[in-house]
Amino acid sequence: MNNIRIISIGGELTRGEILNTNAQYIADAVTRRGATVETVVELPDDPDIASGLLPEIIEKPGVIIITGGLGGTGDDLTRGIVSRAIDRPLFMDENGKRKLKQWYMGKNKPFTEADSMQAACPKGGVLLENRLGLAYGFRVEAGGRSIFCLPGVPKEMKEMFKSEVLPLLEAAGIFDTKYDSSVLTFAAIPEYTLDREVARIVSRFPGVSYGTRAGYGITRVLLESRQTDTGRCAGEIIRTLDEYLVSTNEKTLTEAVGERLKARRLTLSVAESCTAGYLAGTITDPAGSSAYFLGGVVAYGNEEKIKLLGVSPDTLKRRGAVSVQTAVEMARGVCDRFGSDFSISVTGIAGPGGGTEKKPVGTVCICVFTKEGGPDVGEYRFSGDREIVRYRSVIHALYMLHKRLRAGG
Repeated sequence: MNNIRIISIGGELTRGEILNTNAQYIADAVTRRGATVETVVELPDDPDIASGLLPEIIEKPGVIIITGGLGGTGDDLTRGIVSRAIDRPLFMDENGKRKLKQWYMGKNKPFTEADSMQAACPKGGVLLENRLGLAYGFRVEAGGRSIFCLPGVPKEMKEMFKSEVLPLLEAAGIFDTKYDSSVLTFAAIPEYTLDREVARIVSRFPGVSYGTRAGYGITRVLLESRQTDTGRCAGEIIRTLDEYLVSTNEKTLTEAVGERLKARRLTLSVAESCTAGYLAGTITDPAGSSAYFLGGVVAYGNEEKIKLLGVSPDTLKRRGAVSVQTAVEMARGVCDRFGSDFSISVTGIAGPGGGTEKKPVGTVCICVFTKEGGPDVGEYRFSGDREIVRYRSVIHALYMLHKRLRAGG
């Protein structure tokens, strides 16, 4: 019974307003433990539609994990929908209701009947604690079905899933204890090239299978086996493709760069033109990035490059704003301005206009600079629309720094 169905309830999902990161998180967590996700379904918080579809989806025995619709507002209808789907009346957990009421009174807020419903669940069910919010989750067993209902707010859902759901699934023997996996992340290598090398290596390890997931310069390789340890196979892939390796522990490229800077107590600054702050924003995504990131300069125009970064007017006149020479001077200038150990500069043509025959849209010059080691600079051609060119520029810039840090630069 290790097949799992994931159901996400929310009109914001079915309308395409937000991505379903909750389902992605749950699916990854359970498959990495040897379970199989049978289906992922999104339903609107419309009682007629959801009540009509949910019974069919949860008809078969198994584990069903539902997210969303557990709050106290008018569109939070999951409790009622599940109650009708399994033909169990709702009951009120009085202890949970008392805790909710105390919280509302402590905040000087009125406590309504709709608010109290956050402590209700189908008869025979048990509330799940919400350590980060108000709305309780719940679990209920019905006709060979183990149904877990979790809040839709991602941070609340993740915490409840880790602390309340995973231990119960493990105790129930849902996960395959023989399952083993390894995740390797690579950058700046085409997916087809990586796939060819990985396939060649995996073929020498019976019982190991693999899959790749690529996105604009980053490729994730998942090795899986229910027969053997994947570590030896992963080690061979790492030795073969070490130049492009980002992490072996599912860290993002940004996190890997940050960890290396922090471990060596090095600092970083950035100078951006076409990425317009995107690089700085990406670098500061991980918590604790202030330990190594000092700041940046967005110099979109030529005058700003001269005044703020010390780029030579002659360089701009002779070589242009999009050139390796300008990239080097931008990186040197921001390094001097902030006194950082490393700096990165990005200047290019993100499009859709502005390209020429010699420098078409997607031309980007990137420089990684350090006073001790000098510049590491290159001119690249990135395909895609404006957003994709910017994104690929940021990824490649971080990869260049990561490679330099790995080499001891």
